[in-house]
Amino acid sequence: MSETFRLARADEVPQVARVVAHSFVGHPASYYEQLLRHGPWGGLDALWVCEDEGCIAAICQLLPLQQWVGGTCLQVMGMASVAVAPTHRRRGLAARLVTSGMRFARERGDVATALYPFRASFYQKLGYGPAGEAYQYRVPPEVIPDSAERQGIALVESDTARAEVRDVYERWAPTQTGQLRRTDAIWKRLLQSDGRVVVVYRNQAGSAEGYAVGRYRADLPVDARFLEIEERAWLSPGARRGLYAWMGSLADQWQQLVYRAHPAERFGDRIEEPRILRTGEPGWNLWFPSAVLLAGPMFRLLDIPAAFAARPQFGGTSLMLRLEVEDGQIPENAGSWEVRLENGRLHAARASAGTPDATLSLGIGTLSRMFVGALRPSEAVDAGVATIDRPMELPALDQAFALPRPWTFDAF
Repeated sequence: MSETFRLARADEVPQVARVVAHSFVGHPASYYEQLLRHGPWGGLDALWVCEDEGCIAAICQLLPLQQWVGGTCLQVMGMASVAVAPTHRRRGLAARLVTSGMRFARERGDVATALYPFRASFYQKLGYGPAGEAYQYRVPPEVIPDSAERQGIALVESDTARAEVRDVYERWAPTQTGQLRRTDAIWKRLLQSDGRVVVVYRNQAGSAEGYAVGRYRADLPVDARFLEIEERAWLSPGARRGLYAWMGSLADQWQQLVYRAHPAERFGDRIEEPRILRTGEPGWNLWFPSAVLLAGPMFRLLDIPAAFAARPQFGGTSLMLRLEVEDGQIPENAGSWEVRLENGRLHAARASAGTPDATLSLGIGTLSRMFVGALRPSEAVDAGVATIDRPMELPALDQAFALPRPWTFDAF
């Protein structure tokens, strides 16, 4: 075995596409060849391969993304399309491929990496942590209350309206954690694809303050069809009420609406009946199923000091924290770190001889979740995935690491 990990050459793309087609069955190799060359998030410059004895044995994409975390847009590598040739499976190659890709991304300047896992446990062993949840509701539209703001809803059918939608997103995304800075190709696919409906909300002054994207799931059997709300964003309470009311107004056409809400959105408090339809979920005594909890994105730090230098501190506390970090893939992250919380920022450097206010010991996956706001330090200690010598400092740490809970609409 003579493995070499490197960027792919242009002439290798057909062979790479065939490897992908063996792992992601359903499309011909020609489909993947086009996607790998001209994907909306990255092309040949992001195609990472393992060559073994002259053949392509495994591939993945190291997509150059920009992800919003606490008002800062970080350089993040999107790990995608991990595929191993049928002749090279069960050799641990996928883990070596991903690890080599992470190291390459770190060297090119990415401070973190994100992905959607085919199996969460596989990526947890490589230092990724779950970093995004949503509640999925399946309800009849009529349970959503009407509102006078529904009069501000209009179809998005012109370039001017599409530009309004983009402007809303670009103002809204920095207030979230996990949203991506989108390419023109992504916006075209989202706003100009068949089978979707896009609406914009304008206030009384005519300014756009929100939008929603729905997909007609008419590809399903008649009794199983539904309207799927793929995305929504709002900049004001009025826009939120208007978009909700628009969804509720579609009851004459759709018996079911699928809506995915951020946990902090409390969508269940906005609707008349939160009991979900056609569920196979068992009840619990007198309890009833209300929503399905979905988990998807995973996140991992690649460069601890660079990431902490970019991340703002939302809390107002000041203290010095010692981090004892385990990282089996990137040794540069492992060991003792001194994190100073002062002047509204987090500063990480190699630990000095000073006495810290507290010492927190944890793996890189847990630290990554804390960094992105998916797990508070007190929750990590309570769950047994971190230990601290001075528990009385946990409220201050929770405040310092606080961010909006992460999620993302974008698949990559």
